[in-house]
Amino acid sequence: MTIAAALMLMLTVLAPTSGILLVGLILYGLLGKLAVEPILISYVADSAPKKGYGTSFGVFNFFGMSSSVIAPFLTGVISDSTGSKVMGFYISAIILVIGATVFLIANIKSKKVA
Repeated sequence: MTIAAALMLMLTVLAPTSGILLVGLILYGLLGKLAVEPILISYVADSAPKKGYGTSFGVFNFFGMSSSVIAPFLTGVISDSTGSKVMGFYISAIILVIGATVFLIANIKSKKVA
């Protein structure tokens, strides 16, 4: 689903009409945050030791909220230097694909160990 969310993010940048932009944004919301976060939370719950739940979820939430602070700032810096916000969307789609790949590799390795 993360790859689909990245594709929808790319669609929002490349949308030729406002209707396609709207569809891309709606699908990004449905495939991105609403679909991926419950999966990540269950993954953290399965991976964390029972006594370390608080710390594990605290670190998970810290990085999630850090991105909420860093992303707008970084997009502003990119926009100021290039004159366009499009590169910020491209970078976010690349980060989504990298995250999905790392998550896939971690799942493959954990299944081989088990």
